[in-house]
Amino acid sequence: MILSTDALSAHRHAVAMVDGGFDPLHAGHVRYFEEAAKLGAPVLCNLTGDAYVSKKHRVLLPQEERARVIDALKPIAFVHISEGSTAEVLRALQPKYYVKGKDWEGRLPAEEVAVCQEHGIEIVYLDTVTDSSTQRVRDFLKVGDLTEQVSAFEDFVQNQSAEGADAYDADYFHAEWRDEANSYQLEARRKREGRNPELIRDVFQARSIVDMGCGPGNLIYLLHELGVKADGVDFSQASKDTAPPEVRDRIHIGSITDIALPSDGYELVICREVFEHLRVLDVQKAVENLCRISSKYIYLTTRFHPAPPTLFDVTTEFEVDPTHITLMNMDLLRLLFVMQGMKRRPDLEKAMDWLDKRRVLVYEKPAKA
Repeated sequence: MILSTDALSAHRHAVAMVDGGFDPLHAGHVRYFEEAAKLGAPVLCNLTGDAYVSKKHRVLLPQEERARVIDALKPIAFVHISEGSTAEVLRALQPKYYVKGKDWEGRLPAEEVAVCQEHGIEIVYLDTVTDSSTQRVRDFLKVGDLTEQVSAFEDFVQNQSAEGADAYDADYFHAEWRDEANSYQLEARRKREGRNPELIRDVFQARSIVDMGCGPGNLIYLLHELGVKADGVDFSQASKDTAPPEVRDRIHIGSITDIALPSDGYELVICREVFEHLRVLDVQKAVENLCRISSKYIYLTTRFHPAPPTLFDVTTEFEVDPTHITLMNMDLLRLLFVMQGMKRRPDLEKAMDWLDKRRVLVYEKPAKA
């Protein structure tokens, strides 16, 4: 039976909820459903809709058809097509069990864990992970020709959406969903930054610096403590409002994709942990703007696709941050810098990547002839 969102509350504390996109549906999913049914409660499948699936890959089977197929499976009693977050569904349904694959253990979004704790929902992790829908799509595209890959990439890019500035309010930076190590409080960031401020000073020796996507200005403040002056740019007013007072006036409100800072205005342009929040189209615009503003160096970090089978693969990282919508193939991002005439500096990348996270890019603008 396919249920509307309004009908969920009638099944509170009575069902085992499984959750996913299931596009394409495969034998591993059926095993997941079968094991969930062994818990002794009717199984309700919370089916994530096309809007979510399209952020990972092109939709193969529309949500209504997926719902009908899953509803016909023996282990499934109910199907709900979700247009919102899983946490919202958990709050409305309050199932007896929330069933996930073993690979999610320790990685569930904090909001989902909090809802389960609040309503006494038992989280059950099943060791049934034998396959991945997304990986199957990637394997299919891998054997396809370049034209097919570009076409799939075009579809993805055209359908991608991002959060607006309002999503990056004070709660985004400081709310309890962030664990202590990931907090934006100054002392937590000081610990997390480690050697980074000193390395920025010593490796680049730049006389002018701007931090693009600076958040609440913690790096700017840590550089300030070292006697290094830096400006900042962020499109969230909350970033400036919550910044340390010593550097607050140095933060400009605007988008890194088009803020009208002077061309060749800064010897070092920093942009760290920002691109994963942008649409692919905005990443391209941001690269162009960073290269225009830099007179010498660009130092960038972001999160990359962990195992892209093709140059054009993009994935998400919602389990870390719900706004991480773009994890690109590193080589594709490098190509964007190459097409702006920038030159890679692997020696400086090695110097800056002291934790060996392999997320550091450093480019230099060649001297004008």
